[in-house]
Amino acid sequence: MSKPDLTKPTRQELRGFLVIFVFEVQKKLRAFWPILILVFAQKKLLPASVTIPMVIGIAILLMLVHAILYYLNFYFYIDENQFIIKKGYIRKKVLSIPLERIQSVNTKQNILQQLLNVYSLEVDTAGSVGKELKIYSLSGSCTDYLTQFLQSHKDSANEEKSESITNINEEVEIIKLSHTDLLRIGISQNHLRTGLIILAFGSQIVDQIQDLFKEETDAYSDSFQNIISNSSILFYTGIAIFALAVSILATLLITVIKYYDFKLIKNQQSYRIIAGLFNKRKVLLPFSKVQQLNWETGPIKKMFGIFKISFKQAVSKQVQQKQVVDAPGCLKQHINSVRDELFKGDLPDSGEKIYSHRRYFNLLWIQRGWFPAILPIALYIFEPLWLIAGGAWLVLSGLYYWMMFRKSYFQFNKSQLIVGKGAINTVWQQAESFKTQSVDFRQSFFQKRRGLASLRVNNASGHVNIPYIPEDMAYKLMNYLLYHVETSNKKWM
Repeated sequence: MSKPDLTKPTRQELRGFLVIFVFEVQKKLRAFWPILILVFAQKKLLPASVTIPMVIGIAILLMLVHAILYYLNFYFYIDENQFIIKKGYIRKKVLSIPLERIQSVNTKQNILQQLLNVYSLEVDTAGSVGKELKIYSLSGSCTDYLTQFLQSHKDSANEEKSESITNINEEVEIIKLSHTDLLRIGISQNHLRTGLIILAFGSQIVDQIQDLFKEETDAYSDSFQNIISNSSILFYTGIAIFALAVSILATLLITVIKYYDFKLIKNQQSYRIIAGLFNKRKVLLPFSKVQQLNWETGPIKKMFGIFKISFKQAVSKQVQQKQVVDAPGCLKQHINSVRDELFKGDLPDSGEKIYSHRRYFNLLWIQRGWFPAILPIALYIFEPLWLIAGGAWLVLSGLYYWMMFRKSYFQFNKSQLIVGKGAINTVWQQAESFKTQSVDFRQSFFQKRRGLASLRVNNASGHVNIPYIPEDMAYKLMNYLLYHVETSNKKWM
């Protein structure tokens, strides 16, 4: 692999210019699609001398000129310990990122980029917005070199380290998901959540259509309401079955698109994750940048013996939800291997499990079970169905929060912290003590009376909660974590 000269301002790949143009078109379509629908539906709004093809042609020409100017004025390079991106032709921007602040460097490749054999590269720091630090068109060799350089280069004076990244290291493939694995993972996902997302998205589209075509939709609204009001239970059952089938198929489709050809590869002191069908992602994940490791399973996942692992990094809040660094189809031995490598085998599994106090269940059930059941109490007198619904809610919420209480615990061995939680699903969170950023001691009036307290342990990727433990234990754990942070000389990222 020829090593590119990163000290000179470099443009993106010319063959990827089409990618820049397509991204610009997508951006404008997402912003103005309601206006476009209105223009196509209400042609009379346009002047007589202006036609729709003319409007489309002018819009494409303007976006093409913008893409050309964007390409010609976009440069990236390394200057001492700074990664610099220059862009803009009217309002010019210079983004300067210290190399030591870079948290993650991810590459993506959609279908068009796969056809053109170019990659996009995204750089994230703990305080960046994320989207601005993006290069749309790089060659494969330049992408690999730049990714490894930005992730591993801590000090530009350390020539030995910067040169070593060009060496080809032995890679070990830990996980590779087959088509059967993807099917099992898709079946075990939360189909109710997918159905609610589809319902919310569909309702927004319907609202937009009703606003644009009010007269046409009003004509069909009465007949639709008559069909609904005169329908039998069989009709509603069929609708529910159809909605469930759509939700399951949508979940399977999303799983295949997101995790197609998934691979988790170990390379010395880092993992490399490759996944995606239409939008292929490559994420380089150094062990040192992992702030927290989460793994979880659920009833259906247990039937297949699979877990999901999530690697939590120090990323900005703006991109935290979009950061996809997980392995959805792991076995128990995969989890043990990852934990041994990340935490050097120093695991607190053999330690005592400290469970939350029974008062934690009481709090959850009273706040989220009894209060919602009592609020419509006036309706219980006039409508028996409301009384049945309230009683059912009380019972089901009690079972749910009892399961949540039974799974709430923590383990600690002075260098590692594990927190268990969940209700239907079971989730484990593990973090190293020296990577703690702060600890919040929380105690309500009722907790104070009973000698209880809750802790929130914050790290650069988020936080873990330890609810309703003895007050003296909470103080000791908080003081030790803070002492460990102040006295440790280990680098937290």
